[in-house]
Amino acid sequence: MPAYLMANTSSTDLPNPFTPLAFISPALASEFEVSRYLFAATLGAYLWDIRLNLGNDCTLLFKHRIRFPTIVYFFSRPRSITLIFIVGCFGLQVAPVANCNPVALAWSICAVLSQTSTALLFFLRVTAVWYPNKIAYAVFSILWMAILGAGITVLLGISAAHIGPTMQCIIGAPPAKSEFTVIVPLINDTAVFLAINYRILAHTIVVDSSMARLRVFLGGKGLSTLSQALLRSGQHFYL
Repeated sequence: MPAYLMANTSSTDLPNPFTPLAFISPALASEFEVSRYLFAATLGAYLWDIRLNLGNDCTLLFKHRIRFPTIVYFFSRPRSITLIFIVGCFGLQVAPVANCNPVALAWSICAVLSQTSTALLFFLRVTAVWYPNKIAYAVFSILWMAILGAGITVLLGISAAHIGPTMQCIIGAPPAKSEFTVIVPLINDTAVFLAINYRILAHTIVVDSSMARLRVFLGGKGLSTLSQALLRSGQHFYL
């Protein structure tokens, strides 16, 4: 039994021996319960997002030619792979599971696919904005591969176990260097955000003024429809 589970799991000492949280420490039980609520709320938000965008997604899928960016889009955060990841996380924490490790490995793979596909979507955006700059292409290619590598590193160390004698699962301690799965995407997202904004503001404003650029950055006025859409959607994603 993992070290983070309580050693005393005798059913005679527990008022309800079938309650999984009775077999772990109070602090861990509290965190586990909060994570359940978090994944439930996230699942509801994603389902609502899919409902709101279902019409546009169907139009994109059935009325336009399917290209590589379209495939990447449907693999990225608000779509199929992420939904599977959220459902897997929620199910792993509320449903009885016979074997915890395969389920944990499956949703970890979905997490890596979701993260890398979203990064790839913005890689396509930033390289299109900076086309044909080869330095920008090389830099953001390296950053994207770093995200993939960081995700795979954590994927190899993921584990899960049953809580005491119950069929409820809990994820084990995160593997070493797991913070890179957060740090590397943050570096990439920041670099993409700054690169796109710099390119738009530097090449679409006639007046060479820092205040003018700041007003456009905050308000978007003075840009073409495409540039304004790139600016606003990038800000929304980064926030």
